[in-house]
Amino acid sequence: MIIEPTIEELIKQNSDLKKQIELLTLDVVENTENLKQAELNNEIASIQINQLKSTLDHLDTCIYIKDRNRKYLYANKKTLKLFGCTDQDLQGSVDSNFFPKETCEKLAEIDHRILELGENTSFEVESKDPEGNRLVFLENKTPIFDKTDTSKIIGLCGISTDITKRKNIQEKIVESEQELKQLNATKDKLFSIIAHDLRSPFYGILGFSELLMENLTETDDYESKEYISIINTSAQNTLTLLDNLLNWAKTQTNELSIRPEKIVLSDMIQEVITLKKTLSKSKEIKLNYSPETEIELFTDKTILQCILRNLISNAIKFTNIGGTIDVKVISNQDHVEVSISDNGLGMNKETINQLFKLSNSSALPGTADEQGSGLGLILCKEFVEKLGGRIWAESTLGKGSDFKFIFPIKTVV
Repeated sequence: MIIEPTIEELIKQNSDLKKQIELLTLDVVENTENLKQAELNNEIASIQINQLKSTLDHLDTCIYIKDRNRKYLYANKKTLKLFGCTDQDLQGSVDSNFFPKETCEKLAEIDHRILELGENTSFEVESKDPEGNRLVFLENKTPIFDKTDTSKIIGLCGISTDITKRKNIQEKIVESEQELKQLNATKDKLFSIIAHDLRSPFYGILGFSELLMENLTETDDYESKEYISIINTSAQNTLTLLDNLLNWAKTQTNELSIRPEKIVLSDMIQEVITLKKTLSKSKEIKLNYSPETEIELFTDKTILQCILRNLISNAIKFTNIGGTIDVKVISNQDHVEVSISDNGLGMNKETINQLFKLSNSSALPGTADEQGSGLGLILCKEFVEKLGGRIWAESTLGKGSDFKFIFPIKTVV
C-alpha cells in the first residue's frame, strides 16, 4: 500500500529541492569563475614565461637548464646558436652532442659536484668551435631544488659567458710583461755597462792625455799637442754624453731619487770649472767666476753638478775661440739664481723655444764643429725641476747667450 505524502511533506520536499538547486547553481557559478580565473592565471603565466624567454634570448650570454641526468631542458638563443641546433633538437641532448671529449669530462665533473653536493660553482672551460678556433667560457652553475622538497635537487642552471677575447688579451698582457721584464733586465745590464765598464776607460784616457799635455813643452811637436788635445776633448765629450744618457734614463724610469746634503755652492762651481778647464783651454776660452759670498745649500750634489757641467759645456761649445764665459750667482733668503753667460753665437727666438723639448732631436754643431746629442739641456730642465726650480735662456743672435736657473736653497724631498 502506497502512502501518499501529506501536503505539508510535499511543501517541505519542494523547499528542500529549491535549496539544493540554489546550492548547485552557486557551485556552478563558483566553478565557472574559478575556471575563468585559472584560465586567466595560465594566460598571465604564459605571457610571463614568454617575456622571460624573450629577455633571456636577447642576453649576450648563454643560459641553459639541465635535469638531474644532465640532459638539456632549455637553452636561450645564444646557446642554441653556439650548439648549432633548434629548441626541439636540444630536448634530451647531452654535452657530448656539442663538445669534444676533453671538455665533456670537465663539465661532467663540475655537474656532479652541483647535482650531488648542491654547490654553486664558477670556473673556466675551454673548447673549440666547428672551425677549430679556440673558445673560452666562464661558467657559473647553481643547483635547482624541488618546490615541495627544498633538500631535493632536480637539476641545474648554467650561465656561460664567452671570455675568449678577454682571455687572449690577458695572455698577451702576461706575455708582454715577460718580454718587458727581459727588456728591463737588458736595460739594467746596459746601464751597468755604461755606468762602470764603459765609463772607466775614459777616465784613463782623460788622465793620460792631460798628463801628456802638461809634460809637453813649447818646443815639442805642435802637431802631437794638437792630436792629444783632440783625444782629450773627444774623451770628455763622450764621457759627458754617457753620463747624460745614464742620468736621463734614470729620470725616465723614476730610478733617480733626490738625496739632499749640505754643500757650498762656490766650491762646487770651482770644481766644475776645474773639470772643464782643459776643454776651455783647447778653444782659448776664459772661464770667469768670482764668488762674492759663500752660499750654503741643502740640495742634491750630484744633480746640481750635472746641471752645471752641462750648461758650462754647452757654453764652451757655442763660444768662439778666444771668447769669454761668465758664471754668476745671486741669492735671497729662499732661492739661488745661477747664470752662465757667453759671447758666442747666440740664438733666435725660434731656437730658444725649442731648446728644452725632447721632440727637438736636432743638435747644432759648435763653433769648432763639435757634435752633440741635444740631450744635455733636456736633462738640465728635468733636473732643475726635480730640485723644485726652473730654467730658461736669454739670447741675441750673434751676441751670445745667457742660461739661467733658479732653485730653492733648501730642497724639499
